Amino acid sequence: MNFLWVLSLVLAIICVQQTSVTLAVTEPVCAYRNSQDDTVFLKYLPLARRGEEYVDFGTDGKCVKKATCTDTFRTKVDECKQFPVTCSNKRRYDGVFPACCVKC
Repeated sequence: MNFLWVLSLVLAIICVQQTSVTLAVTEPVCAYRNSQDDTVFLKYLPLARRGEEYVDFGTDGKCVKKATCTDTFRTKVDECKQFPVTCSNKRRYDGVFPACCVKC
């Protein structure tokens, strides 16, 4: 009797682990290729209703682009040239991007 109980418990644990591995692989993500030619994967966070962001920095220390994962799992890319950032007005921008587009 104890043997059957232990065997059923072991089989249940194995089934739960297999199910969780399968679910983790099928989660949709967004992809972005950065300036160093690496692929970065971003998630959309449905409970927070916002996507993860990635700020792409060049070799000179200034950022070049910002990638954001949308609710439709498309990568939205914002470039520095879209924002009129200068050394005198960069404090008006919240967060890292686009204030990192200039180096003062």
